[in-house]
Amino acid sequence: MYHPRLKGDPYEAGKHYAEIIYKNGFRFPQVTEEEMNYGKLCIPFLDEFDSNIKKEIQGFADGCHASFEEVSSFLLSIGVFEPAGQCSIFAAFNGSEVIIGRNYDMLFSLKKITESSLVCFDGKNKYLGHSDCFIGKVDGINEHGLFVGITAVPHEGIKPGLNFYFACKHILENCGNVEEGIKVLKSFSSSVANNYLLADPSGTMAVVEVTPNGCQVRLPKNNYIHCTNHHVGVSVSESWNWSKSKDRFETLDRVLAENINGMKLSIAQSIMSDTKGHVCLNLTEYKFGTLFSVAANLNTLEITRAEGQPNKAKYLVDKRLTDAVLKEKKQDTIQ
Repeated sequence: MYHPRLKGDPYEAGKHYAEIIYKNGFRFPQVTEEEMNYGKLCIPFLDEFDSNIKKEIQGFADGCHASFEEVSSFLLSIGVFEPAGQCSIFAAFNGSEVIIGRNYDMLFSLKKITESSLVCFDGKNKYLGHSDCFIGKVDGINEHGLFVGITAVPHEGIKPGLNFYFACKHILENCGNVEEGIKVLKSFSSSVANNYLLADPSGTMAVVEVTPNGCQVRLPKNNYIHCTNHHVGVSVSESWNWSKSKDRFETLDRVLAENINGMKLSIAQSIMSDTKGHVCLNLTEYKFGTLFSVAANLNTLEITRAEGQPNKAKYLVDKRLTDAVLKEKKQDTIQ
């Protein structure tokens, strides 16, 4: 797993990161004609949504000797023509603190390109975010303690719009609470179907079930909420349930109900390490499973991460976000 630190101007940050990985052998992947044509249809949505993301894409393209059209089309088409990762996420309020757990499940071959990035752009929220791609995030926690993470859900048809990478990134950089995050998710056309789980230190949490045709908000019961790879109340085809989405959802529901009042980081880590209920996923026949796991306290910003399957890999504390926040406070005090 890479651990980049991006700061300052989005263009310069994107360019600097691309130059580093280019020097280490990265070459931008081939973009198909289908992806290029689709990406061109989506760029106007990105124009309206977040101009800073466009600047970062341009910087990355310049740094790795690719074109803006290639990079943007590649990113905008992820999840549109083939399924994205399968994941499990929960948030739980124990009466005083909010604890989250998140497993990212994908092809084992992609483990080497996963990233855990500290992002500190000028005028934006500082945050720690995770991804399997060089721009955009699949989850993260920002300096306000706002968490957002996604799971993939099947969808039919192809429509231009924006995918989860850009939505998560925008929410982390610009929002301070769940309500603001939900407002963002209602503001753009999505090209794919997802569950977005949002939670903040106040105990507010929700799952926004998004499709290319709209979205609906699901609120918690009994101070916890969770999602896997289907929308609640919608039938799950057996062809999609290969990743044990229903089993994982039911396992989380049971163990969260049992542990909600005493929820803490160690319990969250244990829940995400469970293999019997498939929360920690290991589908060797598909060469697919959990690539990394995150458990965090949103009130203290204590973030722990297991880089690999959490039943085997140790959770380690990542202090980059708290250090960045503390550094800024010290600078403000001096000034």
